[in-house]
Amino acid sequence: MHINKKLKLAIPLFLVYSLFTYCQNIEIKKQDFVMSFFEDVFINNKSLEVISSQYRYKGSEIKSDEEANDMFKQYIIYLRTEKKHLSDKKAPFKIEPYNNSSIEDLWLFESKQRENIFVISVNGKVESYLLLKDEKIFSLLYFRKGRDSIAHFIPYYIKQE
Repeated sequence: MHINKKLKLAIPLFLVYSLFTYCQNIEIKKQDFVMSFFEDVFINNKSLEVISSQYRYKGSEIKSDEEANDMFKQYIIYLRTEKKHLSDKKAPFKIEPYNNSSIEDLWLFESKQRENIFVISVNGKVESYLLLKDEKIFSLLYFRKGRDSIAHFIPYYIKQE
């Protein structure tokens, strides 16, 4: 009976530990994906076609593949133009999950999206936010109406109903 009590305690602890480890591994995998994306855009200078095919979300609700591809490429061009300093290897960027970010002055996003948002920063300054869906980039575009309002991502290649 004494072994039975220990076993009853050990099994739930093992299951909780296993679930925690699994969730951590998924978070690290997503974070590595986002880091690879930014490295391919700024450091490795991969072609727009390669970046789009490797990182862009391609779910059933997207517009035509060609239109979605063009929109995604345009945003990559925008990033490369407006965030040139990210290609400087001396200023390494940091990728963090939104919910675990060490940045103090984050934009406030809708709570249901936060677990899939990543913060890209350099030297403590936010450079961009990124929203994932099904482990692909769903949106890099976001806005807010006023300084204290909730920010929203614009899924720029979703069909308009």
